[in-house]
Amino acid sequence: MTVDKKALGKWLREIREILNREWDPISGCPEDEYESYARKIAAMVRDGTTDEQLLKYLEHAEVENMGLSHPFDVDRGNRVVAALRAVSLPLQSA
Repeated sequence: MTVDKKALGKWLREIREILNREWDPISGCPEDEYESYARKIAAMVRDGTTDEQLLKYLEHAEVENMGLSHPFDVDRGNRVVAALRAVSLPLQSA
């Protein structure tokens, strides 16, 4: 099976846009600031990660990777996860 590269690129852009619009814990960063997180999250979604695991990853990214202080905004995290779930996975073809 192969993945439509154009669809995959669109999907990754949508994930990045969600992170920039809904998550953005640093606030006001360049468009590609969360690129590495977008790729990790895309892989997690593709692999069937639970909402709880996605939420934990967002918290880890903020607190451990970015060094932002607690408390993690769980409501914002849940909005991000819901938005990520609303984006359709790119289809694979035979």
